[in-house]
Amino acid sequence: LSLWKKFSENLKNLLKSKIKPSVFEKFSQDLKKIDLFYTSPSLSFHLIEKNYKPVAKFKNQIDSYLALSHKPFSELKKEKKIKVIMVNRALFYIFLFYLVLEFNIDFSKIQTILKNSLDEVEAEILNNKGDLYFLPEKRAKPYLDKFPFIERFPFNFSHYFMLSSKNPFFNEIKTALFSMDKNIIKSLGFEEIEEINIWEKELIKFSSFIIKIFPQLIEKSTILETFLNVPFFGIAIYHNTYLYANPYFCKLLGYTLEELKKLAIWEIFYYEEDKEKIKKTVEKRLKGEYFFKSYLPITLKTKEGKKIDTFIFTGTIFYQNRHCGFIIGIDITELKKLQKFLNLLRETNQILIHCSFEEEIYKNILPIVWETLELKAAWINDKKGKILYCYPKDFKPSKNLIFTITRKKPYFQNINSYSLCVIPLIKNENTKAFLNLLSSEKDYFSQDILSLTIELQENLNFAFKKLNLIEKDLTLGKLAEKMEELLIIADKKGKIEYINPAGEKILGLEKEKLLKKNCFKLLFIPEEIIKLEENTTRFVTYHKPDKVKVILELKISFIKLPSKTKVIIIGTDLTKKLEFEKERETLLYQDPLTGLLNKSGFIKRCSDFLNFFKTPFILILIDLYNFSYINRFYGYKVGNFCLQELAKKLQSVLKDKEFLGRTEGDEFCLFITNITKEAIYEWIKVLENILNEPISYKDKKISLEWNMGIVAFPQDGNTIDELWEKVNLALRSAKNEGPFTIEIYNPEIEEKIKKPLETELLIKKALEEDLFVFYYQPYFETETLKLAGLEALVRIKRNNELILPNEFIKVLENSSYLLKFNFLCFERNIKKIKEWKIPISINISSQSFKSLDFFELLNHFKEILSQYPYFLELEITEHTLIENIEITKNIIKNIKSFKIKISLDDFGTGFSSLNYLKDFPIDTIKIDISFIKDLVKDIKTYYIVENLINLCRSLNIKVIAEGVETEKQFRFLKKLKCDYVQGHFLSKPLSEEEVKTLLKL
Repeated sequence: LSLWKKFSENLKNLLKSKIKPSVFEKFSQDLKKIDLFYTSPSLSFHLIEKNYKPVAKFKNQIDSYLALSHKPFSELKKEKKIKVIMVNRALFYIFLFYLVLEFNIDFSKIQTILKNSLDEVEAEILNNKGDLYFLPEKRAKPYLDKFPFIERFPFNFSHYFMLSSKNPFFNEIKTALFSMDKNIIKSLGFEEIEEINIWEKELIKFSSFIIKIFPQLIEKSTILETFLNVPFFGIAIYHNTYLYANPYFCKLLGYTLEELKKLAIWEIFYYEEDKEKIKKTVEKRLKGEYFFKSYLPITLKTKEGKKIDTFIFTGTIFYQNRHCGFIIGIDITELKKLQKFLNLLRETNQILIHCSFEEEIYKNILPIVWETLELKAAWINDKKGKILYCYPKDFKPSKNLIFTITRKKPYFQNINSYSLCVIPLIKNENTKAFLNLLSSEKDYFSQDILSLTIELQENLNFAFKKLNLIEKDLTLGKLAEKMEELLIIADKKGKIEYINPAGEKILGLEKEKLLKKNCFKLLFIPEEIIKLEENTTRFVTYHKPDKVKVILELKISFIKLPSKTKVIIIGTDLTKKLEFEKERETLLYQDPLTGLLNKSGFIKRCSDFLNFFKTPFILILIDLYNFSYINRFYGYKVGNFCLQELAKKLQSVLKDKEFLGRTEGDEFCLFITNITKEAIYEWIKVLENILNEPISYKDKKISLEWNMGIVAFPQDGNTIDELWEKVNLALRSAKNEGPFTIEIYNPEIEEKIKKPLETELLIKKALEEDLFVFYYQPYFETETLKLAGLEALVRIKRNNELILPNEFIKVLENSSYLLKFNFLCFERNIKKIKEWKIPISINISSQSFKSLDFFELLNHFKEILSQYPYFLELEITEHTLIENIEITKNIIKNIKSFKIKISLDDFGTGFSSLNYLKDFPIDTIKIDISFIKDLVKDIKTYYIVENLINLCRSLNIKVIAEGVETEKQFRFLKKLKCDYVQGHFLSKPLSEEEVKTLLKL
């Protein structure tokens, strides 16, 4: 900057005039205040426009410029668009002009991206944002090795001294520049200041011209390019044939540009008369006549022969050095289609107004739809695809044209060369049928007309609603005539305007007489009800003229119309209904077998009592334990007799306000009121006596087993639901303890039955997830220790834990899962008999033994049991035998018919009787472990066991000694010639895998 100050001082001295040097910052500075510039070529061209002239330059100071590209030039020319990034300065337009001319680049391909500075251009280079960049050579040096295409422009420019042509001292300043001190010039890095030569002046002059015109060309080119490629209408240019067509024009007609070039101009028009008009217009344009002409509308013909409705605008232009015509075309096919649909909506609305029946709509609408939309056919089919109506009548829709869609909105489908629209017709919220519109034109039904098809659908659906209302009016009229209830329509004063035939019959008067009466007085309706105008129901007793009494339920309604109020009275004759209700209540709440209250009736009566009284009372719920056992072996007739007799006995001990119900098949419940705590125990004694007394039936004495649960009000609950739940808990707790058990409810019961409930859930889970497993304890021939058979012992496998039967078997025997478990037990163990070919014994509970389902279970496995006779042995206890000896004999007899052995388990633990051995067909007895323990230390036990073994041998009954724990016990039993021995001394219970190993020995 200091050197330029010296330069200014030297110039000042030469001119003998004051000079103020300044650094040029912005081109927007006031140029009037500046006489002389030293500036770059780019800004020089801007100054030329402001009447500045280049007068001198430093000798040998040259600015050279480069064009750079990341792509080879051969690839660059193939691009559809070439992005040129350059600074927005006049100079760079000269380079752009040179590039277009020198390399024959299509001008329309150039897309200029202008930047404010060279720094911004360099940033775009680094980010690879463009295809071509212009830079001064000095700035381009860091990037030269990165560009496969580098072109140095063949003309150079310099920094110029620019002098305002309006300056009055123009020549003096110019002369002074050439007289400058050479030492100062050298200090600036130059030899001398020289004049601009003629060639450079011409270059600057030509460049100035290019700078003026070239941006305008780019601007017009961009506008033209945008116009020609606008995607909303078609543009074509023609001479003798088509020279240019934009993508829209080609797509509209289905031709490529090359195909269009082979056509005569008029060949794209559909109708012959239009072609003749176009021929005459083309001739005029090619002769150079300039005029505009429009065709609104005109039909074009696609390559496939399809009609396209368009608006066409044409004019004359000068293109490729000759007069040509241009065409601007807008597709109005969809617009015309929309117009057709709008016309159709108007037509159909007129038809729908005058139609009174559904069939009338169908018949009238189809021809209008067909004609207005110019369709191939239109038809209506039902939900099963059956054609109801079709137009033209001779058209037969093929199967692939018939749709029954589930959606409720119109549906479009192209089928081969056809286009189909399916419109569901909705009546009462359900699809009733489908209106089908078939066009020969593919894609005829488009999304643009979806809203209009929906409107057509809504109009039709509205018409169906209107018809539905008409049908309802007709139906209501017919209904009123045929209904069995009284129907009166009256005004607010009670004057009858209409009464139906049923009303005449119920009231016993003729219509003419009734129309003269006031219905409010006739039916005893108070004035207060009429004044309030609120819907209400009243019950009245009406006496007919023949004195017959009728009980009526009157439903009185008020319908407010714009100018008046109507009173609607519907009366139901309840006389017969009330009589029936009495009978129905008997059936609803009474047990037909015993005449007692059933469960619903009992609970209702308890609730009624609680609603009126808060007197203490108790509920006693009695369950007959295994009553199905009696039904099975005595028959249902005897079982029903027992229930009836028990009901009579229980009923006989009840007083006033006490009642009894049969709440389940084998369950009775007593309601006892005004009772003290001490009196509960007296009641228990009374009931025990009744329940324990055998019931006589012909020559039979039938004993009952039972359980009892008791709750008290208000101690145990305040509602019947709460008391009912708790009395069932008490009964359940009693049943868990076995027959003849009584439980009086207390809070501890819930905790007491918690464990059984958890156990029941475990059993349920074990059945669902296959957690039951069987272990097998062998028993051996005493003499030879040969394996004689296996006893199946059930376990539950939970995670890695084995749960033993003593934790769940009692709950299982009293649960609803017993039948499923029995099936599982038999299925698994019979399978093992078949696999291992060795006898297996199964423990059977008393409940299973007497169950009806038990024999169905045996029948299920009958075939396989017959293949392995007497391999299966059932172990029962003494208690099971003595519950009912006569019945037990029959059960054992039936079981043995399946070729199954019977074993008497734990013999000697109960009130054992030798009669069992005589009376029952037992195959084996198992001496209880308690005898085996005392065998070697108590002589009395020894003799009992010895005599028992001898007796069984005489009766041909085999004996198994269970619980053999020591060698001494085993030697004693061997000495006594016991048949079989079992116990841990010989083998613990084994898993299935361990049994397989044992069988291989």
